Order: sequence, then structure tokens, then C-alpha cells
Amino acid sequence: MPEIIITILIILLVLGLVFYFSFTFLVARIVYKKTLQREKPDGWSREQCSEPGTEELEMMWQRGVDWAKTQASYIKELEIKSKDGLKLVGQLFDYGFDKTVIILPGRRETLVYSYYYAKPYKDNGVNVLVIDQRAHGLSEGTYSTCGIKEADDVILWMVYLHEELNQKSLYLHGICVGSCVASIAASKFKENYLKGVVFDSNFVSYKDIYKSHYIEHGHALFPVFYQIWIWFFFLTGCRIKDASPIKYVSYLTTPVIFIWGEKDVYCLPEQNDLLFDKCGSKNKQRVVFENAAHSRVRLSDEMRYDALIGEFLAKN
Repeated sequence: MPEIIITILIILLVLGLVFYFSFTFLVARIVYKKTLQREKPDGWSREQCSEPGTEELEMMWQRGVDWAKTQASYIKELEIKSKDGLKLVGQLFDYGFDKTVIILPGRRETLVYSYYYAKPYKDNGVNVLVIDQRAHGLSEGTYSTCGIKEADDVILWMVYLHEELNQKSLYLHGICVGSCVASIAASKFKENYLKGVVFDSNFVSYKDIYKSHYIEHGHALFPVFYQIWIWFFFLTGCRIKDASPIKYVSYLTTPVIFIWGEKDVYCLPEQNDLLFDKCGSKNKQRVVFENAAHSRVRLSDEMRYDALIGEFLAKN
């Protein structure tokens, strides 16, 4: 009799665990869908910033929109195809220069977000390409791959600019997840016409920064956080560990500048040190803005930020 009771208890325990992890696996799918998947065709659109109601983001958004309106006559609509057949769209602010920067926004942001960062490039003789990354804006796609496939898309944009539009010098400027994209793309791209990369609020790994946001919202990590990345692999074919700038910066040879905010709670000083120290470029620079939060660095001091970009371009 005791053996039967123990057996029944074990069976009930196993069934309970199966039910529990099946349920949390479904919860992980919902979280994934809310954060890393475009839920409908007009999701992650150009109509608003990623966090409506956030004063600083809306301020950056509006300043960028206002600036772009004054430059409307210079805009050319561009379109290419990704390796997996997705339509990718962008806007080129063509000022007639033979240099172009590609500005890479963060997750859930479209090319409209990138307008805010364009002015210092135009002022220093560089055309500006802003892009809707896959699954954002007018570009096709359903899933964000956190920089992995996006990096291959950016390489296609660079080749297009050089071969089709005769651009002799190219730069990348990434903000947050855009910096992850730039890290991967620049590590793979060995053509000498990539002249420099600007990392604004870059991080060690996407999984780490996602974890920080996850904890910030009061969620327990186990088990849902870990199950999210199983879904990520099933749905995109990518492994989240590959969305880690720390894996790629040692391969960089292009001049780079790392820009961080002292009040950034997601990119901590010790992580920034690790990223900078591991960077393989012999021409690297690090600048910290005292009163700046994550992805809000330019907003904290536009004149200093723009001057920094100008100095970087003058040297490279």
C-alpha cells in the first residue's frame, strides 16, 4: 500500500510539472509575441514612437520629424530585398555627397526615430540613409531577430549604396539594438569603404538587456524568461546568444566610437569597460555623457553630441 501511494504521488507530481511547464511555455509565447513579433501588418509602424507617452522619447521623435520636414526635398525612397526575400525599405537624404551614414534605430522603432540623429551628418558632408528594419515600418517581416538577420540586411544596404549609388565612404550609427546590429555587420563586413562606426548605448548581449527590462517590470525569471528563447529559436532559426556585441567587437578593425550615458541603468560601467577593452579596433574612443540615460544621450546635450560626431567624421 505505501508503495502504491508513493507511486501515485510521483505520478501526480510529474503530471503537475508537465502541466506547469506547458502552461508557462504558452505564457512565454505570449510574452514573445508582445515583445519580439509584429502582431499585425501595421504593427511597429511609422505613426508613433515605441513608447507613446514617454516624454523624452516623444520629444526626440518630434524633433526628428520636424527636422525631416525641412529636408523633404532631399528624400529618395529606396527598396532592396533581403537574403530571405523580404522587402526592405529606406529613405536616403541625398545631399549630393559621396559619403553616407546608415542610422540604425532600436527595437520597435522605425526610420522616423532615426531622423533625430541625422543633422550632424548632413552638417558634416554626409548623406543619411534611414531604414525600416525587417518587421518594422514599411519593411516586410514578422519577427525581430535582435540584430542577427538585421546585420545581414545592413550589409546588403552598404553594398547597394556603394555599387548602385556610387558612395565611396560609409558609416554606421547604431542606437541601442541598432548598435548590436552595427556590431555584427561591421565585424562581418571587410570592405575598406566602411570608414567608421558609432555605437550609442551599446550593450554586452541582447539577452542581458532584455533580462534587465524583464526584471524591471516585476517578472520572475524562471521559467518563462528562459522559455522565451526557445520560441525565439523555433520561430526565427536564430540563437539569442548570437545577438551579443561582445562576441563581435574583437573582430572590428574600423574606427569606432562608443557613446554611453552615465545614468544608463541597462549598460553598466563594468559592462561598458568589457565591451570597450575587447574591441579590436586600433582606433577606438569612448565618451560618457554625465546626465544621459539609455538611448537618450543626444537629448542630454545636442551640441556636444553633434560636435563629437563632427570630430569623428573629420578624423575618419
